[in-house]
Amino acid sequence: MIIEGLKLMVVGMTTVLLFLILMVVLIQIVAMLTKGVTARELQAIQDERERLRQEKERQKSAAAADQDEDIVVITAAIAAFEAERATALR
Repeated sequence: MIIEGLKLMVVGMTTVLLFLILMVVLIQIVAMLTKGVTARELQAIQDERERLRQEKERQKSAAAADQDEDIVVITAAIAAFEAERATALR
C-alpha cells in the first residue's frame, strides 16, 4: 500500500516537473521569436516619451512667455489707471 502511494507520488511529481520544464522551454522559444517585435515596441515607447518630454518643454516655454506677456499687460493697465487717476485729481 505504501509502495503504491510512493509510485503514485513519483509519477505525479514527474508529470508536474516535465510540464513545468516544457512550459519554460516554450516561453523561451516565444521570447526568441518575438524579440524583434519587443525591440520595436520598446523603441516606440522611448520615442513617445521623448516626444512628450519635448512637448512638455515647449508648453513650459510657451507658458513662461504668456506669463511675461500677462505681466506686461497688467503693468500697462496699472500705469494707465494711475495716469487717468492723476489727471482726474488735478
